[in-house]
Amino acid sequence: MQALPYQEPVISARRNRAIVHDEGSWTERTQPWLGTLVTIGIAGLSTRRSETLIRRGFATVRRVHGLMSFHQCDSDVSRLNRLAYRRPVAVHPHTLKVLRLAQRVARVSGGVFDVTVAPQLVATHFLPTPALAPALAPAPDPAASWRDIQILRNGSIRFRRPLWIDLGGIAKGYAVDAAIESMRAPRGTSVFVNAGGDLRIAGPQAKRVLLDTGATLRTRLPMLELTNQALASSSGLPTRRRQNNAWVSPHRHGISHRSLPTRTFVSVAAPDCATADALTKIVLACGAHSEGVLRRFGATAFELRPQRAWRQFGRIT
Repeated sequence: MQALPYQEPVISARRNRAIVHDEGSWTERTQPWLGTLVTIGIAGLSTRRSETLIRRGFATVRRVHGLMSFHQCDSDVSRLNRLAYRRPVAVHPHTLKVLRLAQRVARVSGGVFDVTVAPQLVATHFLPTPALAPALAPAPDPAASWRDIQILRNGSIRFRRPLWIDLGGIAKGYAVDAAIESMRAPRGTSVFVNAGGDLRIAGPQAKRVLLDTGATLRTRLPMLELTNQALASSSGLPTRRRQNNAWVSPHRHGISHRSLPTRTFVSVAAPDCATADALTKIVLACGAHSEGVLRRFGATAFELRPQRAWRQFGRIT
């Protein structure tokens, strides 16, 4: 990753995203998934071959979307929230990988990142109340945390207490990674997947990415040049809501359960997009105090807070 000179602000219609700039020849297609627009691009192959691989990538995104949706009653997430307190539940390998990573990030961050904050998101109407039969799925225990998610040796999942998980803070990044891996692009080919600002670039061709906060700023916006790396961005500003005379964010502190800052913009560069996605929430919660966690994952953060200049911390390359 190379940080290039700051650019003049670009005001876009879609907030909280990274804009990809490239002068090369790419075959690109876009579809709506994961609550955003997903773009997949390939350089170095014929259009016909590129189309085949892109369809394969979108099929994987669609699969991850279905498995990790909080809204769909037949998703792995809904089945876990409904049944895992009663008995072990078998899940798809995609879901298992995400839960393993989520548990690792929770452990390294001391619980700042925690996928069991779904009850707080339901209470603030960022998520719908799940349609769960009370006899099968009792109300979530307020004391439940990531420590109550048990991954058994056979790969099934058991909850030690009643709880609800939401994988929205990590699943979009994982879908990007899974799409790239499923495409199996030939050596020498470059591929990128961009899911509303969570993106990953693989192959020899670099891409320039503008960190567009979507707000009118007095500061300039940094441009990054990425090669074989992922980038994820988070901010509470686009989706914040007014509650009890205060703005609240869809992002929650895993320990205090408080809303994270709504006007801070964070981007994290990491080797994979799922990790970058999860780490953005830790940086939103802890700022520069998250540097130790970032270094554990080989990641770099770019943060912009109101009335402050851009800051960069973590693994400096």
